[in-house]
Amino acid sequence: MAELSEGDKYLLEQIRRGDGEGWAALVGRYQGRLLAFARGRLRQPADAEDIVQDTFFHFLKGLPAFREDASVETYLFTILRRKLVDHFRGKHMRLCSLQDVLDSGGGGSGGSSSGGDDAREAASRIAGDDPTPSFYARRDEQAGLDRAALAAALRALLDRLKEAGNLRDLRVIECLFYGQLRNKDVAKIAGIDEKHVALIKHRALNEVREHVARNSGTGSSSLPVYGDSMVTEVWEEQRLTCPKRSTIGRYLLGTLDPPWQELVDFHLNRLGCRFCRANLDDLQKKTNEDSAVVRDRILHSTIGFFKR
Repeated sequence: MAELSEGDKYLLEQIRRGDGEGWAALVGRYQGRLLAFARGRLRQPADAEDIVQDTFFHFLKGLPAFREDASVETYLFTILRRKLVDHFRGKHMRLCSLQDVLDSGGGGSGGSSSGGDDAREAASRIAGDDPTPSFYARRDEQAGLDRAALAAALRALLDRLKEAGNLRDLRVIECLFYGQLRNKDVAKIAGIDEKHVALIKHRALNEVREHVARNSGTGSSSLPVYGDSMVTEVWEEQRLTCPKRSTIGRYLLGTLDPPWQELVDFHLNRLGCRFCRANLDDLQKKTNEDSAVVRDRILHSTIGFFKR
């Protein structure tokens, strides 16, 4: 996940002081990629423009609550995604099962007794005739802690694979946990045996459980049950495997080292990450616009030679 850049910090300071130019600069910086993302999901361009406009409005309205622990882009995409979910309310959203992470037994078949106890414990927490506001506050706080613990564990796993240069396993894990592909489909994509995919998945889940256990202070390797979509939501919110915009720019220019060029290409084109495709489309558009501007400047400065 990209951190808040110095440029964005400067613009946020200007906006908080009521500087309209700072706000215009921030809108100009991000509107293209947000529009590209929205247009990829909506049939009518006017609907995409309305939702992006609403996204910026809610960003500005919620700015006092922005904790600056993520990039402005991530925050804007989170708002936009929620707006799109509201727009398509009632339609089925893709899910990513958390059962493998929660099942400390690691068997993958059936439900373990500890998993059932966790589910019953979670159910007992949300049961009650008349929950109080403090109950909801505590539940939301705990859910936030659980999501943060899961995000940290996943990020540590991915960082280790990157440092080791193990990009094959990284692609496999991304397909499984982010793309939600079946083992046999991942095996075909990665060009390895299906059993090998299952082994990579098993080791990754064990590493996630161990990381959570080490950092929870309780010694427990399971997380409370908050819904099967938790892993996917955390992955998308944190954008755990999304390359930086500058990296996508270098990919577009073909200046990345071959292994990383292939990894970004896989993320963009094979996995088809919508967030990064929106960035790519926006960068391509800006590149074309910049080329047209440069061309016009060149023609304007040299047209005199043709009048002699």
